[in-house]
Amino acid sequence: MAFSTTSLVKDQLLEKLLARVLNWEAADVAQRGGEYQAMAGLKYDEYGGYRAGEGFLENLTGWLGQMSTEDRQRAAEFVCNEMVFISTAELDHLIETAYPDVIRPTLLRIAAARVGCEPWQLTRIQASDEFKKLHRQTLILGLGDGAHIDQLRRTSEFSNEQFYIAPEMAESSAERMRDDLRKALDDEEALFEHVVLVDDFSASGVTMMRPKDGGSFAGRLVKAKEQLDRLTDVAVVAEPNVSVLLYCASETALDHIKQLLGQVGWSWQLKAIQVLPSSLRVEDSILLEMCEKYFDERLLEQLGVHIEVADGDVRHGFGGGRLPVVLSHNTPNNSISLLWADTRHMGGSQRGLFPRRHRHNAERP
Repeated sequence: MAFSTTSLVKDQLLEKLLARVLNWEAADVAQRGGEYQAMAGLKYDEYGGYRAGEGFLENLTGWLGQMSTEDRQRAAEFVCNEMVFISTAELDHLIETAYPDVIRPTLLRIAAARVGCEPWQLTRIQASDEFKKLHRQTLILGLGDGAHIDQLRRTSEFSNEQFYIAPEMAESSAERMRDDLRKALDDEEALFEHVVLVDDFSASGVTMMRPKDGGSFAGRLVKAKEQLDRLTDVAVVAEPNVSVLLYCASETALDHIKQLLGQVGWSWQLKAIQVLPSSLRVEDSILLEMCEKYFDERLLEQLGVHIEVADGDVRHGFGGGRLPVVLSHNTPNNSISLLWADTRHMGGSQRGLFPRRHRHNAERP
């Protein structure tokens, strides 16, 4: 009971602070205060980048407090009506749908062609030896920590020996998985034929694949291709059908990846369960000006990045992203900097609403 009373008093104090920052009248507090409390409790308090003892409302009041009075109302409106927060529960739902809605239907279509029947003849396809064999000859590889391979394994009908957390597979592990496959199929010549490369999110597609000087390419998919070639050389994987599965991706990212896959001539399928439309991009000049006005350039000095880059102003999101997106575990740097840029840890003045945990730092080796 003491804890509940303390929590209630804290919430009331935060509500008063929020009312002061936004110049609310009593009627506004009664109407809007509950909305912000609900947002915090239902989703935003779970953000993984908050410091201990810090939640959404505490951060919101500090975030708004660093802005001029005229900017605060627009920022608050943006948070209420335009920001997209993908919660842990929502990401879990995407993972749970990956097998029944994407992976299994893909295998059924491939098997239908081998059986020589129509894709809608499910009973015939599922009962066929072609489908059962292909299902076991499918290999699922994570492209990064966000692949959540453990969750995907629990929500699929694949064997545990068909999953690996990364394309970079030790030769002993690869051979063990191949031997388990051959034992399961009672076929001493069996190899993996279909590979699914999995990751959680792509905002621009650049991390997945990007051109380099001299006509070569870099990125996670390029590294995965190198590893698949190696697995082919050691007779673990046949010349495989490859699917790239993203739990969530922007239209921009999908277009970018498809274009580069076409340039290199890889006939890989690309699927995203949740697609963020281009219409989500922040185009409001007022918000973009606020990104510039409140940006602390010390952050980029620490990260070793220039403000102006070839494909856009990083204050508007790396790669010119301009996204209003926050993931429960971190904020993509392709989102507008107003959401993620925070320099308090380095003695700076900027406070991000959802501070980003940076993967790369120029001060770290």
